[in-house]
Amino acid sequence: MQIDKTIIFILIILVAFACDNPKNKKSENETSIVVKTLPEKSNIRKSDKTEIKEIKSCKYIVREILTTSPRYLILTKDLTSEVVKNGGLSFGISLEGSPNPKQDTAMSYSRTYDYTLYEMYPERQLNTTRFKFNPNNKQLYEYDAVHDQLLRIEFDKNLLLQFNMNCNCFKKQQLFN
Repeated sequence: MQIDKTIIFILIILVAFACDNPKNKKSENETSIVVKTLPEKSNIRKSDKTEIKEIKSCKYIVREILTTSPRYLILTKDLTSEVVKNGGLSFGISLEGSPNPKQDTAMSYSRTYDYTLYEMYPERQLNTTRFKFNPNNKQLYEYDAVHDQLLRIEFDKNLLLQFNMNCNCFKKQQLFN
């Protein structure tokens, strides 16, 4: 029990220092991993011997919020085969805007995380759907181009815990910049 409290304390310190470092640059897939390994001869159950915690970048967590949402899953179901059937190559999502464009390698600054779902064809890229995640009210939206409005869409709220834990430093960094 004491070891678990120590590990949690160390993780909180690591997150605090990661948030305060303005030169902290992570690529999209880069994560920090903290591993706790206990001696083999201890009296602890086998499942408690190794615990892995990941500290992910904000854009990675928002991407996970988007790509696991029911609306995204409906839009992308069988999309690869449809794109290929129409002479295309694939589909994907890109980060167009971000509150931290340099750190997130986004195209421009935005108060929200702005993702675009696109289809790739040999001669062009076709943008089909735009999504926004607002870090202030923690809502995910789909842009309705016909009515020029944002529609709130459902997503896994359990991912907000991860977002809050790793991305609350985002506001601190803005205050000092």
